[in-house]
Amino acid sequence: MIKKTFTFIVKIITSFPKYLILGIQCIIDKDKRKELDLENDLIQTVITSLSLITYLISIFLLTRWYVQSERTKKFSKGLAEQTEIIVMEENKINNENATDNYEEIKNKTNSNYNNEPDLSYLKINFNYYKNKNNETVGWIKVNGTNINYPIVKSKDNKYYLEHDFYKRKSETGWIFLDYRNDMENISNNTIIYGHNLINRTMFGYLPKMMNPNWFKNENNKFIKIATPNYNTIWQIFSIYKIEPTTDYLKTKFNSSQDYQEFLNKIKNRSIFNFSNEITYEDKIITLSTCDDTGTKRIVVHAKLYSIE
Repeated sequence: MIKKTFTFIVKIITSFPKYLILGIQCIIDKDKRKELDLENDLIQTVITSLSLITYLISIFLLTRWYVQSERTKKFSKGLAEQTEIIVMEENKINNENATDNYEEIKNKTNSNYNNEPDLSYLKINFNYYKNKNNETVGWIKVNGTNINYPIVKSKDNKYYLEHDFYKRKSETGWIFLDYRNDMENISNNTIIYGHNLINRTMFGYLPKMMNPNWFKNENNKFIKIATPNYNTIWQIFSIYKIEPTTDYLKTKFNSSQDYQEFLNKIKNRSIFNFSNEITYEDKIITLSTCDDTGTKRIVVHAKLYSIE
């Protein structure tokens, strides 16, 4: 999809010089136009120069956007593959002591066809990723999506909007934790942000979670988060689109009642009717991104389901 879009835009932009040259020729064609005075010549020269500059800038920005998007997509795929390798290596060790019991094997196999959720914990080699970026604080994987990334954290909520995992300047940004939160000390509302990219990397898949077909699959309703010290699974209880607001981004609450009112509000916004209850005793996570138009927000809330 991104390559088709890129090709279409390039065709439009590359046709611009041809019409620009024709326009210039018409201007300077003495047989078709009267001789222009000095002032008009200056105006036309300025217009032509600005048009050419605009064209060159457009080519540069488009090329940079495409390269960054493809680089992020490739890097994201590499990280996911690295995770799979780690899991496979650890599973291989576990399988050395695996049972040959036929019924147990059959039950595990059949569970995939019974719409039962995958509630296994993540197994991440955090030393590997911390060597790449010392601000790595966790890992997130959303069932039923391609969201499978390390989570980073900076001193503010701006840096990783404009920098990738390697801290390189990039419009694609990265998946990052709200600077007010601490992954090792779970607060009432832990907030994670990411851009909605056209190639569906980062949090670009969140809008697809609003599709009714997504909701029908029970496995899709769980989010896995790991840190260097623990593993967690979170159960989704609310998904919605909303005008830009900060009311769902609260991390501190005055009382249990205040927190319960907050939970009731964000649960009632959901476009789907999740059956799970949510109380002030629960810890929650919030995933936030823009919608495909960039004018609204897509928000996903999930409560702590299990911890290891």
